[in-house]
Amino acid sequence: MRILNEIKTKSDQEAKMLADAYGINLSVNEIRALRPLLDEISFHWLFTGIPESFLDKVKNAVGDKKGEELFRQYLDMI
Repeated sequence: MRILNEIKTKSDQEAKMLADAYGINLSVNEIRALRPLLDEISFHWLFTGIPESFLDKVKNAVGDKKGEELFRQYLDMI
């Protein structure tokens, strides 16, 4: 959750460098597209799973392939 809060508050370039440091390959445009979705993320998803509707929003923001990649990286982190 810390990375999500940091991405919300940092500049686009700083957020990209932070994502890179975590091994998450995001462009500045993808970060801008994902940023509004960060407020929707819930701690409860660790127990209930990520809702399909949210996954669809991520895929709409960054594309199907990148959305799937981000989801796999998320699963690897938890």
